[in-house]
Amino acid sequence: MIFKSNPDIYKNAYPNWQKSMRKFDEQFALYSVQFKDSADKLINDVGENRGHIADSIINPALFLYRHSIELCLKAILYKVYLDNGVDYEKLKEKLEGHSLDSLWSKVNNEVRNKYGFLDNQQAKNELKKIGKLIMELHNTDDSSMTFRYPFDKNLEEYQQGDGKESFGIDFNHMQKEIDYIHSRLYYWIYERIANREEW
Repeated sequence: MIFKSNPDIYKNAYPNWQKSMRKFDEQFALYSVQFKDSADKLINDVGENRGHIADSIINPALFLYRHSIELCLKAILYKVYLDNGVDYEKLKEKLEGHSLDSLWSKVNNEVRNKYGFLDNQQAKNELKKIGKLIMELHNTDDSSMTFRYPFDKNLEEYQQGDGKESFGIDFNHMQKEIDYIHSRLYYWIYERIANREEW
């Protein structure tokens, strides 16, 4: 048996308690934070990278980070669409897929058109910067498969960067950039929409 409870509560994980304290429309945001926190723990455990630990955790960490961004974009859209009375069937359709490009395009359009978000050049520049970083992530993994599988459905190998062994990722810099994207999406956009803050 894989999933069994331990009588010692400190030796159990309780996956449902956090969900039980939140409204249904907050679930995407909750999962987004959980995936990001998990990736952060992987990267933070690398330390000085003795034995090149980072090489073993980079793909799982990248998948978790990418998924956290996807979920955050979906959290924003879910909230926006609910607030605007989109029916459930249409809502499911609008949230379908894993394309960060498509999700960001929808978020960007909704924020600009419905929330009067861009009242100054600084906000416009901020959205451009977020969009540029999201597109970099999308161009590296456009279908949420590159960091999960070594091959595509045709058994063509996924390549990262130039595909050479010497291709390196500064994992600390990557973590900071992902943190920037996630915090701007979550705190600057999602929280303000969720709390109906004045723009």
